[in-house]
Amino acid sequence: MYKTFAAIATPLGAGAISIVRLSGPNALCIASKVFTSSKLNTFSNAIPNVMYLGTIFCDGFNDKCLAVYFKGPHSFTGDDVVEFQCHGGVRLTSEVLKTLLSNGASIASRGEFTRTAFLNGKLSLSEAEGIVEMINSENIASLNAGYRMMSGHLNKSITEINKIILDITASLEASLDYPEEMEDEVRENLESSLKSIDSAVSKILSTAQLGRIINNGINVAIIGEPNIGKSSLLNAILGKDRAIVTDIAGTTRDTLEERVEYNGVFINFIDTAGIRSTIDTIEKIGVDKAFESAKSCDIVVMMMNASTPVSSIEKDILSKFDNKLIIKLYNKSDIAVLDHCVDGITISARDKTGIESLLAKISSMFISGDVDLSGDILTNFRHIDSLIRANTSIKSAIIGANNCVPSECILIDLRDCYLALGEITGATASEDIIDKIFSKFCLGK
Repeated sequence: MYKTFAAIATPLGAGAISIVRLSGPNALCIASKVFTSSKLNTFSNAIPNVMYLGTIFCDGFNDKCLAVYFKGPHSFTGDDVVEFQCHGGVRLTSEVLKTLLSNGASIASRGEFTRTAFLNGKLSLSEAEGIVEMINSENIASLNAGYRMMSGHLNKSITEINKIILDITASLEASLDYPEEMEDEVRENLESSLKSIDSAVSKILSTAQLGRIINNGINVAIIGEPNIGKSSLLNAILGKDRAIVTDIAGTTRDTLEERVEYNGVFINFIDTAGIRSTIDTIEKIGVDKAFESAKSCDIVVMMMNASTPVSSIEKDILSKFDNKLIIKLYNKSDIAVLDHCVDGITISARDKTGIESLLAKISSMFISGDVDLSGDILTNFRHIDSLIRANTSIKSAIIGANNCVPSECILIDLRDCYLALGEITGATASEDIIDKIFSKFCLGK
């Protein structure tokens, strides 16, 4: 028999409202013991999805609150659910929870409400993970990606692929039973069918890089010679004096990292020490760290002077990053802009002009106009791992079909692909995977 469990669904602290949630077969019975409303003889007669104002009776005090009953299976968990909206406060909310527990409810574990929804077929495993991603999102792009996952976009795509795999599997297995009647026909169309699966899996997997950007942001290292305006640029981007700016060369000795949100995505700027030959031990460490940061980042912004020719040192620095995405940024455009600056972006860190052009350029290098931000975008490492394994299996099946290997071997690859994809939706996920996922949820969710 399912248990009835309860938890506080809002953060503990002083506030206008706290929500205490109750779910399970005895939810309505327990709620009726502790809550009354002038609109009802007993809360057991509550109309589902209607909010009632009344009194909750706790040990030693009462509170005026709202209560709503969601009748299963038409509730979030799929079971009967009652939610109390009480006045906010740590002690008050804790006492309401204690009252529910003393009347027969059990304390909910992490993610138990959502886990129950998953087990009752109310949502898939990937949709549950979408909820977590929305809760943990820090920018608009990750919120949108989490919402798409929570809304079932990825689940639908994976389910459709697995249906195709099951159809091919059924045909192959039938051809093994009736080789003379079916084998030639099934094998004739097999390779093209497998390639369509490979294309669908690869299309989803190709969004993993964009997903990483959505989650973590674009890492941008600002490099250049001393006194070129790197710290002034960072301050202009942030709109505040974050980095020390002086006329003394070599002021910046260490990397300084700050992030801004642009078009819904984080851009992580790394201000580095000015690159030059130096005998100063501390400054030399800073120069070395500047090169390390630039080599490990997504984009290198090479800052130079718009009013003077490119120096031999700057040319040497640029040559060291031939394999990186580079933006040539010409500062001090308020003084002059020479003809060679056409291969980059001109700005004035002092006057804060050209900053928008730089941010737009950085964003466009990773999120171009042909990227469908309304489609499936992989932001979850577990999903990426499952899709990589599925991709490997389906490519193995294609090679087998192309080389006329026995159907039994292709069936093994198809099974592996199916199982890997099913881990995303939860259809083939192990208990350990499910436990690990829901352990990441907060109490009350």
